[in-house]
Amino acid sequence: MEISTEIKAQLNLLRQVHPEILGWSDEQLMALIQQAMQEETEHDATPGEADMARMSAEECGAMGQQLLQQGRWQEAEWWLFAGLKKAEQAGDLDIQCKTTGLLGQLCSNRGDTPQAMELSQQALGLAERLGDLRVQGTCYNQIGSIFLNQGLYPQAIKHYCKGLEIEEKLGDEEGLAGGYGNLGNVYWQQGDLVGAVDAYEKSLALSIKLGADQLTANQYGGLANVYRLQGRFEFAIEMCRQGLNISERLGLEHISASIYANLANIYLEQGALDESLKMYDKSLAIRQSIGDEPGMGEIHGNLATVYKQKGDTARTLEHHRKSLDIAERIGNQHGAAISYFNLGLLYLDDIGDPEQARQHFEKAKALFEMLGLAENAQKAARELRGL
Repeated sequence: MEISTEIKAQLNLLRQVHPEILGWSDEQLMALIQQAMQEETEHDATPGEADMARMSAEECGAMGQQLLQQGRWQEAEWWLFAGLKKAEQAGDLDIQCKTTGLLGQLCSNRGDTPQAMELSQQALGLAERLGDLRVQGTCYNQIGSIFLNQGLYPQAIKHYCKGLEIEEKLGDEEGLAGGYGNLGNVYWQQGDLVGAVDAYEKSLALSIKLGADQLTANQYGGLANVYRLQGRFEFAIEMCRQGLNISERLGLEHISASIYANLANIYLEQGALDESLKMYDKSLAIRQSIGDEPGMGEIHGNLATVYKQKGDTARTLEHHRKSLDIAERIGNQHGAAISYFNLGLLYLDDIGDPEQARQHFEKAKALFEMLGLAENAQKAARELRGL
């Protein structure tokens, strides 16, 4: 993005008025300004409570889904519950099923695992009553992802395979491509890199055959993660380039942001910290421009990791706090728990403030326990016992 001399001067004036943004590049500030303008436009265009009263259950659900995809979780919840209530009053099982599934997805995004599971299973039950195989497949995949987030890999694989069985029965090749990608994610996370490559390559072959460019770009990203863990960094970077060729050509900004983060991870593992920072900054700028708050929170956490390795405690603290602020604002309890834990480590190991460390570990432990993440809760408990 070319920035004129006049705009650069205005940005410098903005930095003088707001010293907290002194370290921000011109590109980051421009992306933030664009995001604010976009959010203002989107909020103005969003129907209000008066509109909700006259909208149908399906329209309310569609609005909730749109807000969910934009990362505006609190507003999405408002619309989805309105849609669900209208569907229940009308006895419309189809809309009840779809809206309940979306609420399950919302809770999963927030890290509210018990509620996400309950809602997703309710949606599955409704889909079975309706005999809607396609929605059943979606529900099995969603439940598989909830188990994956908990680190319960056998259960995740079981549900993803049920989804694949349905997609095979329906002859849904695009669904199969997504399903194999899901399996690749499980194998990658549990360290079965051979299984991950096999699953990602099956998904990639189907995606290319179908011309499903978004899925294709995603699978290149998955393969990049595997090659990074194998230490095959040149192959990993090439997979990222292949994915970027697609995402940037088609304007798939959320995928481009994810791939830039993948590149940052690769450079970080190689110890190329400055290159890693550049890639994370690119990812952050894109996420800011499209209003992806969950993604912004994740990248701030990643930036904190890089600055910690560089020995810059002040910047590490700044980015952990930004990540926590976003997580709490959008109701991302899992993200908040991780931020509290990381801040606890920072206060303990780098700042030397055991009381602040204790407070942050206690908050992390309470959230992990509430979310049913026993292993993470035990890690926080061990840190507390060591104080």
